[in-house]
Amino acid sequence: MRPECRGSLKRLGANKVHWECWSRCNLDCAFCYRMKGEPLRTGDAERLLATVATAGAETVVFAGGDPSLRNDLGHLVKTARPLGLRIEIQTNAHHAPAGVRQALASADWVGLSLDGPTPQVHDRFRNKPGNFARVFDLLGFLDGAGVPVIVRTVVTRPNHREVADIGDLLLPYGNVTHWYLLEFSAVGSGFFNQRTYALERALYDQVNAEIVERYAEKLDIHARRSEDKAGAYVMITPDGAVYGTGGDTVDGRYHRVGSVLHDHLGELAGRIGFRREVHEPRYREINEKLQERREVLAQRPPVVDDMSE
Repeated sequence: MRPECRGSLKRLGANKVHWECWSRCNLDCAFCYRMKGEPLRTGDAERLLATVATAGAETVVFAGGDPSLRNDLGHLVKTARPLGLRIEIQTNAHHAPAGVRQALASADWVGLSLDGPTPQVHDRFRNKPGNFARVFDLLGFLDGAGVPVIVRTVVTRPNHREVADIGDLLLPYGNVTHWYLLEFSAVGSGFFNQRTYALERALYDQVNAEIVERYAEKLDIHARRSEDKAGAYVMITPDGAVYGTGGDTVDGRYHRVGSVLHDHLGELAGRIGFRREVHEPRYREINEKLQERREVLAQRPPVVDDMSE
């Protein structure tokens, strides 16, 4: 290993790495940003995690597609722990059998998507009947298990009039640490469907302002404009390719700068196009808040779940 490879992401200021570990999904969202590729087999996935840790990242995000569809998700979570990595798993909650719930319960925090306050709005938006109920079933399980949750809502033309009411549904859950209001990005499938989903900036800002006023001091709300995402992420595709979110896209895709399994880490870090000044304070605040919430949740008596479907 070259000396410049060890700790290269840490020197870059990258606290967190997002790995789209499974490109296939059980939902069919027409705005999906995911990058597609052949998912790594277990052995190469273990190498990827070891590489990320060697490069000095503190947190790995299992994203997708949907990570719940990886039959080795629990094994990979257990692999990441001894490497010193914190773990976030982002899921749509539609597939949550016992093994998946066990993996989620051992994560540092979980990301859930919720895009409407009723089954009619959310399930239509996610193009999956029954998903709304499964999101809240899993949210309740995670609350009982003491696992912090970040809820993500994509604010778009089809749902922007209803999203404010989501907050009322989140208030009873003590494990919801952050509510992200994400501006639609024309990436992935969203590039080809942006006329359907793109919302005027003035309307997006108006929705955010109304939600912040309505839930002031009740929920921790964070608006994420498109420019807030630019250069703030280190992304890895299902097959191990690395890309950043700075610069322009081509047909809704960011430029891949190399492979985390085949290229030198020091060289990759220099190609990503990274904005340390955005990334570092964001994740420092998130980590502090999550640690505080975990300590509070740990004081509650455990809730027994039957790990059923």
